Amino acid sequence: MTQAQCWPSGRRCLTGRPGRGASAPSWTRYHCCPRGSETFLQMISIEVLRLFVTVADTGSIAGGARKLSISPSLASRKIASLEHSLNARLMMRSTRRLRLTEAGSMFLAWSKETLSHFEQVVDELGFQRRDPRGLIRVACNDYMGNRFLPEALQHFRNAYPGIRFVVTLSDVPQELIRQGYDVAIHSGPAPDGALIGRRIQPYRRMLCASPAYLRRKRPPKSPADLAHHDCLVHPNIGLSWHFQDPRGNITEQTVSATVEVNSYPLLLELASRGLGIIRVARILAGPSLESGALGEVLGDYRCVEKDGSDPEIWLTYPDRPRLTRVRLLGEYLAALLKTVDLPPTR
Repeated sequence: MTQAQCWPSGRRCLTGRPGRGASAPSWTRYHCCPRGSETFLQMISIEVLRLFVTVADTGSIAGGARKLSISPSLASRKIASLEHSLNARLMMRSTRRLRLTEAGSMFLAWSKETLSHFEQVVDELGFQRRDPRGLIRVACNDYMGNRFLPEALQHFRNAYPGIRFVVTLSDVPQELIRQGYDVAIHSGPAPDGALIGRRIQPYRRMLCASPAYLRRKRPPKSPADLAHHDCLVHPNIGLSWHFQDPRGNITEQTVSATVEVNSYPLLLELASRGLGIIRVARILAGPSLESGALGEVLGDYRCVEKDGSDPEIWLTYPDRPRLTRVRLLGEYLAALLKTVDLPPTR
């Protein structure tokens, strides 16, 4: 393809015409015209773009077809027709997995941008404003997900039954934003400049252990005593724990991990069974504290970050226009997370 025939890196001209039907207008076809070109690229349907993006993301035509509820043979024909229209090989097929060509990688980026703008236009025109519909991809820490998402999704789905969710629990949910997710819920640090972050509020961590463990081992009186204790560690926190004493001095203590696991619900269960001391957010330890399964350790010391601050809850978005349904979810999550009870600052 020549530069005039393919999708350039410069600005594109997108013009659309609404589809016909009794339901709300659906702009299902568009013309793409490269800047400086006097001819339009052959019309390509939005559905084909969605198919191409889904196939590329899943890594197989069968997987993409399954997600879109069409047959693999139909998906294969549509991809072949797309390549014929563009006069370019987009995918290299093999028995195990397909691989994008250089042209395919370029077209994938363009397709994702086009679909994002298309959804934004439809959304802003108001076709979904009264009854938002569609898919929201949410990434979240496992502890935030287990603590907040059941209630959030229940209430949000009751209010907007036309919205569906894909939820992924990850140690680094903000990284999934780069993979097409719409919003991430996570604790600090603040997102980098390529993402948009909304700071919700700080929260507190604390040390906890079961009564059985504290009967078996002498309770620590200072952070230095932790060197002689069994500690249950989340890899995101690591082995260097920082504390602020009643006078405001910051100290660092290196601990040994009896068990290291990337799940706070599992760490809380292990702590309740007497396996050691856990450093955990108060908002997560609350039920175990109320039931007596866990008790606070070193209550005169604050668990802080290296700089003496408290960790913070963030909502992070990709740096692109947000659909109405994503904005609605963001506002709801922000209001819900701000209701978390935090202990007063000493």
